Amino acid sequence: GEYKEGDALFDKDQPSETTKNILDFCEQFEQAGQRTGQFVQELEKLELLMDGEVSIEQNGVDKPFVYRGFKMVNEEKLRDLRGDELRKLNQNGILPLIYAHLFSLQLMRDVFARQVSAGKMPEVTEVPSVQV
Repeated sequence: GEYKEGDALFDKDQPSETTKNILDFCEQFEQAGQRTGQFVQELEKLELLMDGEVSIEQNGVDKPFVYRGFKMVNEEKLRDLRGDELRKLNQNGILPLIYAHLFSLQLMRDVFARQVSAGKMPEVTEVPSVQV
């Protein structure tokens, strides 16, 4: 129908630029999901993933804030990989992603501190858990 708000989805009988952009985004999102799935499959095949837990101590708070329920790369197993396995991870672009993941885990405490200082922490009735 005729509306004054929003963007047209079609330009005559062809998709509008807005629709093309939406479809392009959906395609990129799907491809990224497939790449992520392949990445995780490779990590699982090499048995590099473990259950993650991060515990963050806060000044003046008795119990630490703990995040649980996620997977993370086991650094010890990564260090113990054979050379041919590491070479394959490097050649297919997975090794830099593993290191980015490990670096991001180290930033969790900084992100948490910023959330606390901004007063944006969730109400916690039961302490969740996280340990890096």
